[in-house]
Amino acid sequence: MKKYIIAVIFICIASSASAFDAESLQLHGFLSQGYLKTNSNDALFARTSSGGTFEFNEFGLNIVSQVDDNLRVGVQCLSRDLGEVGNNEVEIDWAYGDYNYRNELGFRAGKMKTPYGLYNQSRDIDAARSSILLPSSIYSESFRESISTTIGVGIYGELPGGLEYQAVYGTTQLKKDEGVAKTMSQITGIPEFVDASVDWAYAGDLKWLTPVEGLTVGASTLGYKATLFFEVPAPSTFDFEAKAYIGSVEYICGDLTLASEYQLMAVDYSIPAFHKNGKKELEGYYFLASYRVNEWFEVGSYYNIEYSDTDDRKGNAYRAQGEPAAKAWLKDLALTTRFDVSDNMVFKLEGHLMDGLANVSYDAQDPDETWYMLAAKVTFSF
Repeated sequence: MKKYIIAVIFICIASSASAFDAESLQLHGFLSQGYLKTNSNDALFARTSSGGTFEFNEFGLNIVSQVDDNLRVGVQCLSRDLGEVGNNEVEIDWAYGDYNYRNELGFRAGKMKTPYGLYNQSRDIDAARSSILLPSSIYSESFRESISTTIGVGIYGELPGGLEYQAVYGTTQLKKDEGVAKTMSQITGIPEFVDASVDWAYAGDLKWLTPVEGLTVGASTLGYKATLFFEVPAPSTFDFEAKAYIGSVEYICGDLTLASEYQLMAVDYSIPAFHKNGKKELEGYYFLASYRVNEWFEVGSYYNIEYSDTDDRKGNAYRAQGEPAAKAWLKDLALTTRFDVSDNMVFKLEGHLMDGLANVSYDAQDPDETWYMLAAKVTFSF
């Protein structure tokens, strides 16, 4: 049924656009297939250590119409798979109307990309960056569904002095078997959630295009309040509220790009059935560099650090419970290469040297705190 509804939405937008101006209609799409392999441990919700996995793909199709000088409408459908999450279910990735009243003020309504950090709004566009995987300290696959889009209303604009702002308010998307639920299950020990709901969500982003050519400085925030439902040992809830803050800086000079971001996320949670509540602060940051060597080859690298609890960066609490202290952190040194085979085809290959076990599945009898991951991906776009 969902696929039929999506098809109807596309047809309606296309029909509306042609009624105004057929030339205003734009149709774009992409498809990518990747491969992930680790020498030990399983990462990104996939069985990456047992022969690797091809459960790593994305397919998207969007249609946009510039109805008049001020109004723009569009929709994108997306299907993705990453191990145990996504499973190629087709869904509406974004669908909104955008009314640009003037440069200083515009309005959006619908399902919008959440303005957060440097790359959250473009993270689905593989051809827009050199790396396959974005630094997980900021752009975690565990929280992707909750920070990817906001359903509601938003404003944006450009102000004097090189300032750009965006803000959105509404709700966001959670699923009982996606990344947030799986991560919270690891935190609480609850084996399976049966449903999920979100009370509210917000995000805001401010960027300053400084007088120094190519230098951008930004600050962002987001938050949401949600409930996960479970039935062990009896029907009950896991209630939590997440708030995150990020500082960003990016410098582009010709073919060279340098970037760094820092994030602090606080999660307050309670489990009434277990008379349990608590708070965790997750911290992360990265340093990134990429260089376009020529029109068909680009090389890049980043160093990413994240901690699952700022009060226990050394993992003493895990060690006291007989678990590896390395569950408290994940450090990732990545090297990536990008080959632009044609205007519509990109191939990437990257390697990761990993230190730590945060959000990683490992052999409890023989945990490997230092491990490697190989990623490859080919993307076609039109």
